[in-house]
Amino acid sequence: MKTSFSTHNYIARAAVCCAALLLAWVANAQPQFSFAAIGDVPYEPVASGHQVYPVPQYERLIANINSEPSIDFTIHIGDIKAGNTLCEDNVYANNLAYFNSFQNPVILTPGDNEWTDCHRANNGSMDPLERLALIRTLFFDGNKSLGQNPVPLFKDKAPYVENSIWRQRPALFVTLNQPGSNNNRNRTTGLFQDLTDSEYLARNESNMALLDDVFHLAHFNPQVKLVVIASQANPFERFIEPNQGYTVSGYGDFIEKLRAFVAGNPDKNVLYIHGDTHTPRVNHPLTDVYPSPTQLAPAGTSYPNFTRVEVYAQTAAFTQWFKVSVNADGSFATETQIVPTQ
Repeated sequence: MKTSFSTHNYIARAAVCCAALLLAWVANAQPQFSFAAIGDVPYEPVASGHQVYPVPQYERLIANINSEPSIDFTIHIGDIKAGNTLCEDNVYANNLAYFNSFQNPVILTPGDNEWTDCHRANNGSMDPLERLALIRTLFFDGNKSLGQNPVPLFKDKAPYVENSIWRQRPALFVTLNQPGSNNNRNRTTGLFQDLTDSEYLARNESNMALLDDVFHLAHFNPQVKLVVIASQANPFERFIEPNQGYTVSGYGDFIEKLRAFVAGNPDKNVLYIHGDTHTPRVNHPLTDVYPSPTQLAPAGTSYPNFTRVEVYAQTAAFTQWFKVSVNADGSFATETQIVPTQ
């Protein structure tokens, strides 16, 4: 179903959200600003299925970002542990300490490795929803970012406090808890099954309502020239992840709303930042062709106003990260930054 942004009525929730954002809008004194995009890190070192701390390579990465005076904040798209290690409490505590070692604000969105996949035996056979509750308590307590100099964020309604909106002219940012492993949809095997998709359906409904808020604000406000969306999942190459038994995509609603906004707002740039598939890249995978049952169809015409950035992952993330520089007209540039080895 196509969405008409010129005729869609605001719901009460969107009106409150947008009013708060309009009041919070403060002009950026600089004609350009930059932020760091990282994620799928730290995965190493690992010993006997446990994450090992401290992580000197990650500390060098953080120090490198801290040393770059042009960076205003960092977006971390999640996966704060390897996919085959235990979801132990110390993983979350150590990562919280690392996030608060960033000098500037850090905005996190959760990845599948730290909650969705925790039911797996090699992750400790733990309840994903209990781990997600812990994540919300530790990382998203209050209406501020992480980091030594946190900034206020507009948070989604409870319990979805991990979803945030913030702004820096001319951009509007949103994080969505939309992880890999099919967005926790269609989990019908192994431990802690969700045969009715109850968790996915409730969270996805909240995600899409928040995305509607952002898209409506961006559509009607000419000062918004760039929309930046950050989630852990790759909804393109893994529209349905192969060989996992999934029969329906966990990203269909997202792709539909994304395509409708991008197609209907050719004067607005949209940037999607994600991880998950460990292939650092900057390209234009969104096309005017709807997805096939198992994969986004490769045919079709790409939308030039949509770009995706997939962050550096695993060991590569220790030595490289993306700097994204935003211009006053909503255009932006990405640049790979190299972390010194010593």
